[in-house]
Amino acid sequence: MCILMSHIVGHAMVYTITPLKAPNYRVILVETKPVVANTSIIPLFNIISKIFRAPLIANVKLKVKGKPIEKIERAKLAYIVSLLSTITIPIYIMEFEQNSQVLISYIEMNNDEPSVISTALVTKKNLKRILDRETHFVIILRGLSKELTSEFINNMYKYSWKLLNSLANLQLDINDKTESPRKRYTVAVLLEGKSEEDSIEINVPEMHDTIKIRVPVREPLWRLEDIPPKLRYDIETIILRPIISKAPYAPKGILIIGPPGVGKSVTAETIAGGLGLKLVEIRPSIYRSMWYGLTEKILEHLLKGLKNRKNIAILMDDVDFLVGRQISIHETHISEITIFLRYLQEPSRPLLIMTTNTPELLDPALMRPGRIDVIVVMGYPDKEFRRYIALKSAERYRIKLDENILNSIERITRWFTNAEIDALIRLAASKGDGIITEDALQWARQRFNINEQMRRNIQDQLRWFAEQIQGITIKYIPNDNEIV
Repeated sequence: MCILMSHIVGHAMVYTITPLKAPNYRVILVETKPVVANTSIIPLFNIISKIFRAPLIANVKLKVKGKPIEKIERAKLAYIVSLLSTITIPIYIMEFEQNSQVLISYIEMNNDEPSVISTALVTKKNLKRILDRETHFVIILRGLSKELTSEFINNMYKYSWKLLNSLANLQLDINDKTESPRKRYTVAVLLEGKSEEDSIEINVPEMHDTIKIRVPVREPLWRLEDIPPKLRYDIETIILRPIISKAPYAPKGILIIGPPGVGKSVTAETIAGGLGLKLVEIRPSIYRSMWYGLTEKILEHLLKGLKNRKNIAILMDDVDFLVGRQISIHETHISEITIFLRYLQEPSRPLLIMTTNTPELLDPALMRPGRIDVIVVMGYPDKEFRRYIALKSAERYRIKLDENILNSIERITRWFTNAEIDALIRLAASKGDGIITEDALQWARQRFNINEQMRRNIQDQLRWFAEQIQGITIKYIPNDNEIV
């Protein structure tokens, strides 16, 4: 950013800024309390910035929870207004809303009383028409204990305008009798501390003490649109609809098989998201102990504590550690597998989703119907889905792709995984300084070593393995002509 002017008005700092990437726009920033530039709010900045990757078409309400929110000092957290107003918002206006402007306010609540710590207006360089422009209002709140109401938002919108007008000396005709510029859409970001819903606490009695295990609970990050259409229909028909309708024949256990990077974890999350369930991820690091007999005890209590919960799906990513008991060399490991096998037969347990790269290593008893009801086999993506992955990745990183570049990506990524296509997009964008050209794309492609024959063999092995499965199978294993 380029600061044209800064001055002190009473207790406040006032800045007039021209964003480097949007020289035709002006940012008027007012900080009523000391604000400290810092990097601790970058994750929050990235979360809010995602909202502005496409034009606003409705009001948006976003809750951001977590312990770090509580710990960040007010002076550091208020810096979010400066970042958004000088980086994200000018680019958004320039790309999507040339005739609009955006007002941003960071507000702290203290005993239900609001205090505007920082507020900024991002508008065109010509300040004469400010009152005539439609305004989007971004309100960032920490410490709100009551329900967020339209009345509160409107009051904060008017107050922020009056604050800017008086401290920045905008000389606008705004008072109690006149209206502020017309508010169009509101983006409300509520910052909340971590609640009990963000984790499940399991108490394990041990001798004269109690071991407390905290299992994180989170929202799925992916949607059904993020998996191949051919796979999506089968998942909706075989998995989602029976579970949603609470059919007695609905599956309770799902295993997703495929090579690394093809979207197994994404598919697991889309299933949970499609059911409106939160995810609880069980990893060995949560329950394993160095003490004899304690691993089994913690695992038993952990699974028992999750057994009757209806609003979660259990995710076990990369379950290659559940190897067959015939090749296991440690009695604790054998007991661990036995506990999982017994748990998978519990009729009232939550939906359990597992993923693996090496299904041949898993205990065969794990994969029988009644424990694992549906097995999803995923191979390398076809041309159509590779194109979709490229589009979604470009959208995520705010990169524009024309038709010719898309055609090139589709052609040169045969036998790529989903993750590798995403990496290719990022690498080409780095080479082209944010713009993907044909030269940047070819340069990036040369950085990948893809053994097509090896991957063709893996695809053939997946196809063979899928034919050996006894039970319900969903297959997404494109043929060679669909990939090439």
